[in-house]
Amino acid sequence: MNRALTMMLGKMFCGGGAKGKFQQSTMQDLAQRLETETDYILLDVRTTEEFEEGHIPGAICIPNEEIARLAATRLPNKEQLIFMYCHSGMRSMMAANYLASQGYTNIVECGGIMDWQGKLE
Repeated sequence: MNRALTMMLGKMFCGGGAKGKFQQSTMQDLAQRLETETDYILLDVRTTEEFEEGHIPGAICIPNEEIARLAATRLPNKEQLIFMYCHSGMRSMMAANYLASQGYTNIVECGGIMDWQGKLE
């Protein structure tokens, strides 16, 4: 799915209210922000197998399928800046929507690793 369609669907899911809202960005913007931001979590919501095949340096993995079960313990600070991505942007959008609905207030959904131009670990 292309990024424009993913972002359009994201706007439909995000709504306009404060609760349940998250920001969307691009991988290019993420690369720039990772150079300047200091206190953030970089969250990969792909499967563990996908993560092990290659991920953005510094990322942690909480698969989208496990986000509801693991968010409270692995992401305890609901005000923490969280950049998130998956393969194409769809799973990260679903995970961002879930976290926002649970009261997380500083989420930036960045799309898919397939658009990442930097190095992978």
